Amino acid sequence: MSNEFEILARFLERFGDDVQGRELTEAPTPKLRAFAQGTLTPTERADLLAGLQDNPEWLAWLAQEVKALRAQPPSETDAAPRTT
Repeated sequence: MSNEFEILARFLERFGDDVQGRELTEAPTPKLRAFAQGTLTPTERADLLAGLQDNPEWLAWLAQEVKALRAQPPSETDAAPRTT
């Protein structure tokens, strides 16, 4: 295994300035949870959707949150008829 690190270290020494990538940004967990629950304001929703376009890796977390919400039994407030 140390050989793998040596290979990586030599690669980075030679090509480190030429290696490009994207910084992984941490998902805004409370905002994604609120989005999944449908409780964001229109402005917050628009901001989050812009963030999702820039960070598609957040979609996996969002999908897991939606699945978890669907697995929960409905509460009494969810069962109330909506007036919209």
